[in-house]
Amino acid sequence: MKPLMHKRSGGRRRVAATLLTLLAAVGFSGCEDFLSTEPRGELTTPNFFTNESHAVQATNATYNMLRAWPVHVFAWIGMTDIVSDDATKGSVPADASFLGDLDDLNFDPGNIAFSTVWEGYYQGIYRANVAIQNIPQVDMDETLKARLIGENQFLRAYFYFFLVRAFGGVPLILEPLVAGEFDQTRATAEEVYNQIEQDLLSAIEVLPEQYGAADVGRATKGAARALLGKVYLFQGEYENAYEQLRQVIDSGVYSLYPTYRQLFTPAGENSSEAVFEVQNTTLEAGGGSSQYAQVQGIRGIPNVGWGFNTPSDDLEASYEPGDPRLQTTILYPWEMLPDDPNRVVYLNPSMPNNRYNQKVYTSPDTPRGSDNSSVNIRRIRYADVLLMAAEAAFRTGREDEARTWLNQVRTRARDGHKNTVGIFVETLAQSIATQVLGRGAGESRAFVRYVNPESDAFDAGVRSFVSACQDPCAEAPVPPVRVTSIDIIETVNGSPVRDADQFLAAVDAVPTGAPVVLTGERIEQAGDGSTTSSDFIVTLTAQPLLPEVTASGDALLQAIWAERRWELAMEQHRWFDIIRQGRAPQIMGALGKTFQEGKHELYPLPATEVQITGLQQNPGY
Repeated sequence: MKPLMHKRSGGRRRVAATLLTLLAAVGFSGCEDFLSTEPRGELTTPNFFTNESHAVQATNATYNMLRAWPVHVFAWIGMTDIVSDDATKGSVPADASFLGDLDDLNFDPGNIAFSTVWEGYYQGIYRANVAIQNIPQVDMDETLKARLIGENQFLRAYFYFFLVRAFGGVPLILEPLVAGEFDQTRATAEEVYNQIEQDLLSAIEVLPEQYGAADVGRATKGAARALLGKVYLFQGEYENAYEQLRQVIDSGVYSLYPTYRQLFTPAGENSSEAVFEVQNTTLEAGGGSSQYAQVQGIRGIPNVGWGFNTPSDDLEASYEPGDPRLQTTILYPWEMLPDDPNRVVYLNPSMPNNRYNQKVYTSPDTPRGSDNSSVNIRRIRYADVLLMAAEAAFRTGREDEARTWLNQVRTRARDGHKNTVGIFVETLAQSIATQVLGRGAGESRAFVRYVNPESDAFDAGVRSFVSACQDPCAEAPVPPVRVTSIDIIETVNGSPVRDADQFLAAVDAVPTGAPVVLTGERIEQAGDGSTTSSDFIVTLTAQPLLPEVTASGDALLQAIWAERRWELAMEQHRWFDIIRQGRAPQIMGALGKTFQEGKHELYPLPATEVQITGLQQNPGY
C-alpha cells in the first residue's frame, strides 16, 4: 500500500501568477561551466538556442539552480533535517524563528520556508522545461543533444520528487508557460510520480555511465537509476525499486569509499561513492559555491558559519557503541578542527546546542569566507543505494541480499577497527591539555568525549566530557574553557596510550570478548580555575564493533532503517524517511513533539499560493 502522503489530490486552480511571472522572467544566463561559476550576462529565449554552445549553457543554467538559496540551503535544510529527530534549529534562540517552528512541529502555511522552496524548485523546473522544449531544434551533434535533454529530464524529475514528497500533488508544468496559460491544475501525487518516472526512464536511455574530468558532476545513468529506485521505494513499488537499484550495484561503476572518516573531506568528493553530488568550488573571485555549508558552520570561534542545523541529543544517543560515524558526523566544542590540530572549536554560550554538522566543515582559511565553501552537497551516495537496495530486497523476499548489502555498509563504517568498549574517545587539544589542565607534553591526551548513559561503560563509572566557558568566553592566548569534568585514559590492559588512535589500537589488540582494564585520571575544574584529580580503574569487555547483522524478518527491516540513520545522518534524508516508514508519530512523540497523523505527512502549500489562486490547501492547515 502506498504511504498516505501519496494520496493527496487537488482541485483545478491557478498557480500563483506572481510566481509564474517570476519564472518567465528568469531567462537564461551564459556560463562557462556550471561547476565553477555563477551565470554571466542575460540571454532571452528568442535569441537563444541557435547553436550547440547555447544548448550546453541552457543545461548548465538548470544545474545552477541546485546551488541556489531556495533549493538546497536554509529553508530546505529546515524541511529535511531540522524538522526531524536528527537535529535542532541551532544558532541562538531568537534567530530564524521560522526554522524554530519547523523544529517544534508548529508551522502553518505562512511559514516562509514553504514559499521559499516552492519558488526555488519551480524556477528549476522552468529552466529544465525551456531547455527540453528548445534543445531539439538546435543543429548540433545528435548524441550530445539527446544527452542534454536527458540531463534536464533528470533534473526536472529531481525537482518534482522533492515537491511531491513535501506537498503531495502540485501543479505539473511541463512546458514554459506564457500569458494566458497560468490557469493550472493541481495534479494528483500519482500524476506527479508518473511524470517523474517517465522523465527518469527517458534519461536512463541517453545518459552515459561516466563522464570525463571536465564534466564531473553531471547526471549519469547510475544517478538516474538510483533516483528512480528511490522514487519507486517511496511509492511502495519494491520490485521496481529492487530492479533499478540492483542495476546500479551491478554496473561496477561505484564502490564504497575506503574510510568513512575521510569521505566528507575534499579527498572524498566525487569519489567512487559519489552517485550524484551538487558541485561547489572555492574560487578567489567567489561565485562557484552555495551557502549550504555556511548556514551550518561553526558560529563563534572560529567563525565559519551561522550555527544552524545542530545534531540532536537523540541522534548522539542513538549510535551503537563505538560507532566511528558519530565522531565524523558531530563536531563538538573544544574539539580540534579536522584540518588543523592547532585550532579548536570554542564553546558558544549563546547557543543552546553546541554541536555542529561536521560533514559540512569548511576551513576558516577559505578565501572570501564560508559562503565560498568547496563542500559538495551529497545527494545520492553509493551507501544510500546499498541501503535502499537492501530494503527493496527485504520487501521482495530476498533477505540474503538485504543482509549482504547492509553489512557492506557496516563493514566500511568500522574504519578498519574490530572492537569497542562502548566509549567514544578523542585526542584532547594540546593547548587545553597544557594551558588549561597543566598536563605535561608526554602525558596522555586520550579523553572520553561521550558515553551513552545506557551503556556498560557508564554503569562502570566512565563519564562524558563536560565543559563550561570561562568569563569572558572569547578568543585569548589561553583557551577560555573550564573543564568541569574529564576522564583521561592512561593505560589499556597496562599498556600506556597517549591519544585516541593509540587507544583504539590497544582495544583492537584484545581478543573480542576478553576483559579490558582501563586506568585513567578524572580531572575536575572549579569556577576559579583550580583543579582536583582522582585516579580510576574500570574493567570493561571488548565487544565486536558494529557486528554483522544476522537478523531476519522485521528485525532485519528495523536494522536497515537504523543503519540509514547512522550512515546518512545530517545529509537531509531523515524526515522523508521516517514519514515513508510510517514511524514519524512514534519517533517525534518520543521527543515530546506531536506529529498529527493525516496532517504532518505533508507540508502546507504556501499561503500565497492558496490566497492568490485558490489552490486547495492540504488537510489540517
